Amino acid sequence: MKITSKIFYRINDEKIMQYSLQNDHGMTLNFITFGARVQQVRLPNRAGMNPNLTIGFITFQDYAEDSELFGATIGPIAGENGDQPLNSGRTGWQNWNWDAATEEAEDHVSVKFSLQLADGQDGLPGSRTVALVHTLDNRNRWTIDWHIETDTKVQLRPKLNVAYALTGDPAQSVMDQRLRLDAEPVPLPTKTLSTEATMATLTANDWALSLNTEGPGLVVDTFAHLNEQNYFNGITGAPHTAVAIRPVTPLFTLLPGAPFERRTTVTLHALA
Repeated sequence: MKITSKIFYRINDEKIMQYSLQNDHGMTLNFITFGARVQQVRLPNRAGMNPNLTIGFITFQDYAEDSELFGATIGPIAGENGDQPLNSGRTGWQNWNWDAATEEAEDHVSVKFSLQLADGQDGLPGSRTVALVHTLDNRNRWTIDWHIETDTKVQLRPKLNVAYALTGDPAQSVMDQRLRLDAEPVPLPTKTLSTEATMATLTANDWALSLNTEGPGLVVDTFAHLNEQNYFNGITGAPHTAVAIRPVTPLFTLLPGAPFERRTTVTLHALA
């Protein structure tokens, strides 16, 4: 297992870094510190194909202009149905260049993204500590751990906005993929679906993923509004080009001394 890092972009004296976690099976998670974004998720199939299995971009300019905020850690308040943040705007977490620290152990590799925010820096009163830890192990498990603390009573609805494209091709629709929620087959929705299920599996021809959350349920979104005007890694997009499966996060009140913590685990499988 290994961790690598490099400079992704420079803004004056500030460096936006890219971090890569890789296990012994070739599963790779790439992140950039701008918005603590998930940039790439890869796992070679048996034929050696190794496309990006999420919606991501190549350049910083693409990310800066991306109205969908793909891969971003959004907050302090994200839209309930996956739309734009309600009151975070330019001060939102998705627009910060996060600090990062890595850990390499015998059975896992991880990167921790964190923000130390002073009073009002994210548009809300009081100071906050926001942290996401991404951990990859040799069972192809990707664990995402949130930790948020505040010194002032605030309302939050944070979101990690990852869109999975298990076709490996943003020009293809995902609507023929098979979805199960709490082990029950469910047709992929044409619009955003909120469910009380806490486990999901998504299966395509060459890859499958399973996801479980400690949250109160899951949201499934197939991005019907995307079309040929959208470009991902230089490839023209299509409607329903990806599937977001993420924890339901209602607007909640965070109090001093009572941190918000949540774990989501994604396991990736190569099928062919």
